[in-house]
Amino acid sequence: MDLSLISKTADLLIASNHAIVLTGAGISTESGVPDFRSPGGIWEQYDPAMFFYERFLANPNEVWEALIDMHGNSDFTLWEAQPNQGHQALSYLEEIGIIKTLITQNVDNLHQKAGNKNVVEFHGNLLFAKCLNCGAKYGYQQVLKDVEHIFPPVCSCGGTLKPDAVFFGEAIPQKAMIESTKEANLCDLMLVIGTSAQVEPAASLPLIAKGMNNMLIGLANIPVMKTHCSVVEINREPTPLTGAVSDFLIQGSAGEILSQIAERIKEKKR
Repeated sequence: MDLSLISKTADLLIASNHAIVLTGAGISTESGVPDFRSPGGIWEQYDPAMFFYERFLANPNEVWEALIDMHGNSDFTLWEAQPNQGHQALSYLEEIGIIKTLITQNVDNLHQKAGNKNVVEFHGNLLFAKCLNCGAKYGYQQVLKDVEHIFPPVCSCGGTLKPDAVFFGEAIPQKAMIESTKEANLCDLMLVIGTSAQVEPAASLPLIAKGMNNMLIGLANIPVMKTHCSVVEINREPTPLTGAVSDFLIQGSAGEILSQIAERIKEKKR
């Protein structure tokens, strides 16, 4: 852990006018939530092909069977997981007014559990189900009760309930897409935490923050860069953003690094 970069990030956050955050699975693995793609992850235990939108529409039973199995599997702590020190640090930074918006690719509800209020759920939330007919939402505990009597679960209107996470082949919710893009354009600092930066369109948000895909093209078709926008990565490993988009990478545990940054800010504000 590079302490000089932690101090630099704390200074950037204090000096920022509109700091935002983009988080991925790396911040939640420290709460025991497995990610999808890594060795031992969800896709090694469950067939990812089940989670294509068209396949769900054709056979919702198999998806609900898998989710109920996950819920009863002690290896998957998604439903009972609790925020770690990284989530708590981000909640503190929002509470004191430094972080304006938090965009998450995670579907685990941990940022909300930690106390963050302005959260954009880019890929939805697996702790809820949504009716494909009327849009009503149900918490997973209600769904678990319902499946004891009717399977697969349905809405009170009779419509099919689908886990409220974005499946393969399903569009990002329009509201989340619009809000995320707007915030990336507005920000003067983006923290990119625990994401591989390989899943689109979320991977393009840091480029938007930097102005690298701005529709206003300068001379020789070179994009017009935004001025005064820093992108800081916090991750265990370098990503495609490292050295190309981000200003610098703080390598290590997201929870430990964010906790250190929050402590530095507390000290500087005393």
